[in-house]
Amino acid sequence: MLRLRRWVFKLALPVQRTYTSDGAALNVSTFMTDNQTGQTNFLTLTPNVLQDITNNPDPTGTLQYQFTLVKNGNATSVRAFSNAISPTTAGRVPIGPVSMSSGSYQWQCVQQGAGAATATTILVRYGSPLN
Repeated sequence: MLRLRRWVFKLALPVQRTYTSDGAALNVSTFMTDNQTGQTNFLTLTPNVLQDITNNPDPTGTLQYQFTLVKNGNATSVRAFSNAISPTTAGRVPIGPVSMSSGSYQWQCVQQGAGAATATTILVRYGSPLN
């Protein structure tokens, strides 16, 4: 007798999160705060996908920021630059898809260049809800 197993696939809906830097100082890295949870880190227990990242809204004037995804306290190779992730330009550089294994993640921000230290916000889309 042959038994067939039924596979049930759960379709996860993409989720968007916003993160804000505190704009404490120029050329100093700080961890960004998740605006939905108020935390600076998030934990993934199952694999996920970083689909995209954009400014929300674009920084004013000539301000430039570098955003780095940090996993388990170590910087990853996933980097985004504010002048390349503007949702209002045709020259935007898409980041994803980037596979994310389980672990503890944070977004790190550095405001580069001259001028007053200013807070900024990014919008990040993930392939499925965060834990």
